[in-house]
Amino acid sequence: MNLTNRTLGLALLFLLLFLGATVTLQWWLRRETRLLQGVAVAETRERLNRAVGVSGRAPESWDAAFQRELGAMLGGSIELSRSNQAAVPGSKEAALTFTEELATAPGWWVRVSFAPPALLKAQLLHQRVLAVIILLSLLLALVPLLLLIVAARRHPAGEAGSRAPWSAARAQAVGLEHLARISHERGTALAEEHGARVRAEEDLQVNRSLLGHSVAERVRLGRELHDNICQTLYAVCLTLESVQKRSALVPELKSRFEHCMTELRRLNREVRAFLEELEPTRVTNQTFTGALNELVGTLTAGREVRIEQRIDEEAVALITPIHLAEIMNILREAMSNSLRHGHAQHITVLAGRSDQAVALAVQDDGRGFVPQPGGSPGHGLGNMQARAAALGGSLRIESAEGKGTRVLLTLPVASPA
Repeated sequence: MNLTNRTLGLALLFLLLFLGATVTLQWWLRRETRLLQGVAVAETRERLNRAVGVSGRAPESWDAAFQRELGAMLGGSIELSRSNQAAVPGSKEAALTFTEELATAPGWWVRVSFAPPALLKAQLLHQRVLAVIILLSLLLALVPLLLLIVAARRHPAGEAGSRAPWSAARAQAVGLEHLARISHERGTALAEEHGARVRAEEDLQVNRSLLGHSVAERVRLGRELHDNICQTLYAVCLTLESVQKRSALVPELKSRFEHCMTELRRLNREVRAFLEELEPTRVTNQTFTGALNELVGTLTAGREVRIEQRIDEEAVALITPIHLAEIMNILREAMSNSLRHGHAQHITVLAGRSDQAVALAVQDDGRGFVPQPGGSPGHGLGNMQARAAALGGSLRIESAEGKGTRVLLTLPVASPA
């Protein structure tokens, strides 16, 4: 076997080994993708069953609003039917679909379509990059082989005829080394991006879980207040009214009696107003602008104060309805503090965005205060900080005596798929 045939055989062996390794890796990536899709469907099915069990609503009473809200909690959309319709794959790779029979209502089926986690998207991107690398390797390997074959036919024997194939073999080896280095660098970059996406997805899932628990706790607290405090206050008012009708009181006692009745009715109204704020669906059915206008109208009623709105509609359009209630509570607390403690005459509400975040600010011209470094915040400020953390954002308060106060809420923006 001469030098030319040996070089050709060695080049073919390296090519086959490289192709075998890349095909095996491609097969492994496809298998892992299918496993991850199965895990995502199982997790979404479990969240669906848990949400349906917590709601306690029969399928006959599922209106369009409830289905949209349930779909938003699952990160997709749902469709209710009486028959088991097989899941049809979507037109895009990023669509996952499954059907589930309701455990609480046999005979009712729910078809769920949702976007896969960022981990699957990174896996698909890795597969595409690997396919491109395979094609490039074939092209880089075939060209030197063809040159070697042509050179071998032109110079079948002799030292002078073997120089050209030897040079081509060296060029091929250099090309393969360069390709291996590029493949390693791209693999490292993809691994780092994959790890960052996984961590971001885990943080987002934790924040969503905390927000869901917060909303459920608010609903439970509202029910407890309605069933206990409101009903008790109403019963006491009825009892006192019956006593007033059946008893003749002296003028002084009658005046005190009527004052107590007035205070009880006022307290009952305030508790009911607080219950309305605890109800999340009251705000999530509105747009950000509508909810903000309603909040401003409530705060400015009977007060000599001007509240100016500078809102970027493209920025507030990125706020999801499930987060709107928590954001309105933060803005309400900030503007209420400006009115009650800062005695502000002019309040400005601003909303803007960058490539990675949406920023909301409440700025006033009130008295201001000196924040205590390291000191424990008040109850209202602590609630604002906790709400911002549950949303996955941050809250910063800037103030000085005689220079007003500025509350800045920053929320992350999900990167486009």
